[in-house]
Amino acid sequence: MIFFQMPAAGRRGARGFALAALALAVAACAPVDDTIGSRLTQAPPGAEPQPPTDAGDIAIVGQEVAHSIMDLPAVADAATPPMVQFTGVTSIVDKPVDTDPYTELLRDRLLLITREKLRFVERTLPPLVISPKKKSKSKKEAPPPVEVSSDPDYQVLAELRGHFEDDTYKIQVQFVDAHTGDVLFNGLYRIHKEMSASPSGDDSTMPPPEQDTPPPSADTGTSAPL
Repeated sequence: MIFFQMPAAGRRGARGFALAALALAVAACAPVDDTIGSRLTQAPPGAEPQPPTDAGDIAIVGQEVAHSIMDLPAVADAATPPMVQFTGVTSIVDKPVDTDPYTELLRDRLLLITREKLRFVERTLPPLVISPKKKSKSKKEAPPPVEVSSDPDYQVLAELRGHFEDDTYKIQVQFVDAHTGDVLFNGLYRIHKEMSASPSGDDSTMPPPEQDTPPPSADTGTSAPL
């Protein structure tokens, strides 16, 4: 009986190939870092990544963020509602994404819920309305109104990230002190995609107009010869 034995070099090569294939399989299963290119504050290298909260859609994120911001002592205990700047949602998704729907929905929720606690720099936002104080019976003159600077005290930063082909994205929202850069609130959420509004006047989805068919030819009344 004849036995064949694989040379030692061949065994080492096969083992190396198997290890390389295993390493590739492990790398494929490992989560991809989608924070590359982020302009927001992230966890230091080696730290456990922040798990996202399943929020469903951007409107729910706006509600959660608004209540979290109002619970901050710097906001809740402020004698005068702080001035806040929100320039919109940015994106680091691997393909271009229209962020206007996310910006509009997030801004609407922030304004609606925090309207008595925060004022926003953007002129398109409704101004804060505070009920006037009751007049006192004292004849002392009322103090002059406090002049409020338009420079923001805080910033709301929001960033969209993920893979364009996925059904969901991640959105990170931070509430930052504009003077010190300190992050007072940091939330990460998983949301569904929002549909972009089609531009006005776009009739690409309209059915083609019906073409006029020529009227049937008039009957001359002539008959075939017998």
